[in-house]
Amino acid sequence: MHELFEGPRLESPRRIRFALALIGGALLAIIALACLPPSQRAQLPLDAVTRAEAFEHALAAAITKVRPAGEEWAIAIDPADINAWLATRLPKWIEHDPTLADLTPITALRIASTTDALQVEQPYGPFIASLAFTPSIEDERIAVSIATPRIGRLPIPGLASELTIALQSHLAASSPHAIARFRLADDRRIEVREISCKPGRIALLFATLPSVD
Repeated sequence: MHELFEGPRLESPRRIRFALALIGGALLAIIALACLPPSQRAQLPLDAVTRAEAFEHALAAAITKVRPAGEEWAIAIDPADINAWLATRLPKWIEHDPTLADLTPITALRIASTTDALQVEQPYGPFIASLAFTPSIEDERIAVSIATPRIGRLPIPGLASELTIALQSHLAASSPHAIARFRLADDRRIEVREISCKPGRIALLFATLPSVD
């Protein structure tokens, strides 16, 4: 009996690369704004959607706020704000700074949050590729556990564990990007200590660390 619908077939290495790109893009989208130098922010075009602009400014203000060394603080993000920023503000950043051109595919990502997981979707030809994954922080590094990916409505069975192993290896190999810590323009460091997801809400727990002399 023939399938009434058959999605595109991907070779295993290609499936892994594609899924890694989806997950990497989602994680980058969540914390990318924190890494953008405030000195550049004033030079950006101002014709983006109001919601995306407000999200960018609010997140930047939270990240750069002066706090006692080691103090923990948290923010909650609506995935709709991330999606608005990806679709409207990130293209402006790329237009403003050609060195960010590698981020262009991320502008097509759409992110949703469910109980304990993030759902990421991206167009793949005439279909929508999607997967859910649970992000966490383990030993000061980003870790993920991946659920079954899908292309359209069709699941790709047996790929979740393969992707999880591949992504962990990828993160280990690219240690600067896997460490859940980044530096601000004034040399203070922001450490991501916890990521949690609920329907319509992504919560992140941070700590601001002093600069290292």
